[in-house]
Amino acid sequence: MSDLRRVWQVIKPRRGQGALSVLLASLSLACAIGLIATSAWLISRAWQQPPILALSVAVVSVRALGLGRGVFRYSERLVSHSAALRGLTEIRSQLVDRIAIVAPSGTARLRQGDAMRRFVDDVDTSSEFGLRTVLPASSAVVVGAAVVGLVSWLLPAAGIVLLIGLLVAGVIAPWVTGAVSRRAASREVHLKGQLSAELTSLFADSEDLVAARADGAEIGQVRALDESIRLAERTTAKGMGLAAAIGSAAQGFALIAVILLAVPAVTSGQLDGVNLAVVVLIPLVAFELVTTLPAAAVWLAKSRASSQRIVEILDAPNAVPDPSNPADLPQSAVRRPYLSVRSAAVTWPGETEPAVADVTFELPAGKRVAIVGPSGVGKSSLAAGLVKFAPMTGEVALCDVPITSLTGDRVREVIGYSAQHGHIFDNTIAENIRLARRDATDEQIVAALERVRLGTWVASLPLGIETRVGQFGAQLSGGQRQRLALARMILADPPIAIFDEPTEHLDADTAAALAADILTVMGDRSVIYITHLPYGLELADAVVVLGEEGGSPYASERTVVGS
Repeated sequence: MSDLRRVWQVIKPRRGQGALSVLLASLSLACAIGLIATSAWLISRAWQQPPILALSVAVVSVRALGLGRGVFRYSERLVSHSAALRGLTEIRSQLVDRIAIVAPSGTARLRQGDAMRRFVDDVDTSSEFGLRTVLPASSAVVVGAAVVGLVSWLLPAAGIVLLIGLLVAGVIAPWVTGAVSRRAASREVHLKGQLSAELTSLFADSEDLVAARADGAEIGQVRALDESIRLAERTTAKGMGLAAAIGSAAQGFALIAVILLAVPAVTSGQLDGVNLAVVVLIPLVAFELVTTLPAAAVWLAKSRASSQRIVEILDAPNAVPDPSNPADLPQSAVRRPYLSVRSAAVTWPGETEPAVADVTFELPAGKRVAIVGPSGVGKSSLAAGLVKFAPMTGEVALCDVPITSLTGDRVREVIGYSAQHGHIFDNTIAENIRLARRDATDEQIVAALERVRLGTWVASLPLGIETRVGQFGAQLSGGQRQRLALARMILADPPIAIFDEPTEHLDADTAAALAADILTVMGDRSVIYITHLPYGLELADAVVVLGEEGGSPYASERTVVGS
């Protein structure tokens, strides 16, 4: 329960919203029961044909209770769902903030489909814990006590019978449901996460799987997960069915027992005959208080499992924690930053050997350094270390301030990073570029596109910058996708820009043209250009070669050899 308590501390209603929700829900249920009780009394009393004024209060009460039930129900929905949605927003914001800090090293084992399910379904399940578990249980206790008190006032023995029936249906039945389906409900949550991951991988890699004739095995795995989910749902349904049977039996026995007690009480004068219908009919509606509690027990199990999956992200290790007393950079230096890297090494969490080691170079303000070397030598790891996505050792200073004494956010305000596989969202051209700066105008986006030589092409499109690019940029060529990423960097305009393998998978002419643009389009900004291809290196002020000792195809009079 510790994970659920932790998530609940974030999503729980604030400023009395929870208490107000319980109050409104209780009033709605009380109106429903009061409507039945008052109607029963009114019909019985009217049969005696009293003066009409003797019935006026009951008539008005029936109208008021009928209207009140709907009004209180609607108000409860407004308050409780508002609180739940605010909690959902809060926990999802914390997840986004956390994933931005720990990615990529802290979530390396988290598959894409499973991650999306945690962000969507698990957050929804946890945020609705109050609506589906706490709220019905609380209102059942409040209204149940009032109803038992009313019946006990009319006929004490009937009140005891009703109390026993409600306890059986509201406590034993949910306990049985939990005992039968708790493990299955929790397993269902985890299995659906695995299924989402498998389906995402299947759709993303479908062409390769079909070409390699490996789609059968992947589909078989999806079917196996689906069958496991079906079995878990069947177990949960058995628990719910058993609880429904227990609740119906408890209601039936309570009703029969109340009738057997009430009729002799009327005969003996202990109970007024007019109140007989009230005592008999209340159990029919009173059990509505507890009919949702077995489902609440199942939702509790699902919420616990979902909270565990959420906490796994919240507790993901931060490979590069921020210093407790961070330093800052002088604004004058930020405008013309100087980066110094001496004997730097990057070792990813969980690994014993460094991905890259003993790297030394200087990046003066406004200069361009190319970092080259064969694939797998650690160029991308070096880039991740420079923006504090991965732990880096050695002497690395930004404006003469060690980056170990700076927060990751502060470093990334100065050093922009265009990843090797920059994601293109299934959105418009404008929104994909505006990702770099949310307040950018359409004119600024068009200007950025002009600088990366996409202006003419975009202008020729019927919808211009409002053209959708498809999933992963499917409507764009490889070169257009890379230039779109370059336009983002231009719009962000960081003092230092890192481009990680921007020419990968491009033909020679396109790669050479893009490399030349990258090394010239950033104006007086500093650029770190990472590549394993020899395009555009003549435009760099220095070339750092990783993983080769002499005889490098990249070597020139500007070469600094790393290892």
